[in-house]
Amino acid sequence: MNQREFIRSLLDWIENNLGHDLHLDEVARRSGYSRWHLQRLFRQHTGFSLAEYIRQRRLTESALTLINSDEAILQVAMSYGFDTQQAYTRTFKNYFMVTPGQLRRQRRVEPDRLLFPLAVA
Repeated sequence: MNQREFIRSLLDWIENNLGHDLHLDEVARRSGYSRWHLQRLFRQHTGFSLAEYIRQRRLTESALTLINSDEAILQVAMSYGFDTQQAYTRTFKNYFMVTPGQLRRQRRVEPDRLLFPLAVA
C-alpha cells in the first residue's frame, strides 16, 4: 500500500470511529508507523495535524447533530468522544464562537467552520 492509499484508509477509519477514543498513540500503533512519522505523513497529505483533523471532524458532526435533532447536548458530546459536557462546551465554543445550546437555538452554523471528510487524490 502506498502512502496515499494508506492516508485514504486512515481517513476512512477515522470517519468510522469518530465516537471512540482516538488517541494519537493508538492510531500510530494501529498504523505501524511511529507517532512522529504518522503525523508528518498525515499533514503532508491533508494539510492538517491528525489531532486537529479529528477534533474538527468531531465538532462538525456534533454541530450538524445539534441542528438536525433534539438529542440532549450531553448525549451528543458523549457520542463524539467528549468525556464531559463542560469539556465539549469549552471546545465547541472555542471553535464555533457559540455554545452548543446557542447553535441549537440558531439552527445554523457558519459554513466555513465545518470540516467535511477529506478525499485524498
